[in-house]
Amino acid sequence: MRKTKFTKKMILDKAAKFVQTYGFDELTTRNLADYMKMSTQPIYKQFDSMRDLKQALVANYYVKLHQDFQKEFQNPKVLADFAQHFVIYNQKCYDLFLHIFFHPKKKNTTCTAIQDISQQFFCELIQSDPQLCHLEEKEQRQLQEQYFLLLVGSVMTHRRFLEVKQENKLMLQLNRLVESLTLRAI
Repeated sequence: MRKTKFTKKMILDKAAKFVQTYGFDELTTRNLADYMKMSTQPIYKQFDSMRDLKQALVANYYVKLHQDFQKEFQNPKVLADFAQHFVIYNQKCYDLFLHIFFHPKKKNTTCTAIQDISQQFFCELIQSDPQLCHLEEKEQRQLQEQYFLLLVGSVMTHRRFLEVKQENKLMLQLNRLVESLTLRAI
């Protein structure tokens, strides 16, 4: 009988599906192993701890988000185009988005990991924008916080705008708000 080799990618993909269904708090080594119909050993072969797995899960979310963005835009206006991409991308994985950013019962370590990885990602995004990379660290952090809140709020309101068939209005408004943020930062 041939044994299945569980790769890091396999485990992360299943962990994302698990979180979409059950949430971060239920993501334990035992629960994930049961969900994947395997022992806990393959999880511990790929990850040092559940904290590492959760951090990798959030980092993987951002990696996929960024890869999708790079495929879609050849010469992006970094913050403006990414804002639209973030909103549309998260409609495809809305349950995971909710669990990452909104699920109220996350443990402090999970919240800290999400916050740290999000902050790092958005700071790198701002650094890649030629208009904004010269900003001092404090200004970048303020811009990052405002931009992040704008994006998360826009994902939440996007569904409502889709229901009333006014998605284009939301996207125009989002672009204006991002422009306003970046002009204030410059």
